[in-house]
Amino acid sequence: MRTSPSRAARIVGASAVLAGLLTAAPSATAAPAPAPGATADYAGQSIDLARDGWLDAHTCVVHTPENVRCYGEAAEADGALGYERSADPAARRNAAVPACANGWLCLYEHANGGGRRLIFNDEYWHNLYDYGFENRTSSWRNNQRSGDSGGLRMSDDQRQIWIDAPGYTAYIGIYNDRAYMVHG
Repeated sequence: MRTSPSRAARIVGASAVLAGLLTAAPSATAAPAPAPGATADYAGQSIDLARDGWLDAHTCVVHTPENVRCYGEAAEADGALGYERSADPAARRNAAVPACANGWLCLYEHANGGGRRLIFNDEYWHNLYDYGFENRTSSWRNNQRSGDSGGLRMSDDQRQIWIDAPGYTAYIGIYNDRAYMVHG
């Protein structure tokens, strides 16, 4: 069967229009969506810690990057992790040592274990931005097994500092509010 010249022209013209639609760039490009942060369970809701912040949570526990739970009170988190201050050898020796459950590395927003607390226990680098805690660490405690060190990487010069377990630093001095990654 032979196609008439006018029908052939319509097919070619329609194909050109379709090809143009498939390859045309949009007239305005949308700004890329911000990278999502860690999603945490808090008070019966799911929150993005980087985008939404911590709301009124005090402590967030990173069981895994996919399993983060936040608590309104430090005692709630301590109870969920089985922490009892009376069973903490470092706390029995020094009342000023902040709570940090056995087997965990704890970051504190302020010196001397004050302010909000972010807790980890796995052995790889976490970006603190994802947890709404970038450039907010002022003190830390490593209560993992003996010899299990934890690390912080600084945002401005990539310098790293380490803390052996068990260990506590009441104030990280020149590194205050500069950590953007933690290895715990």
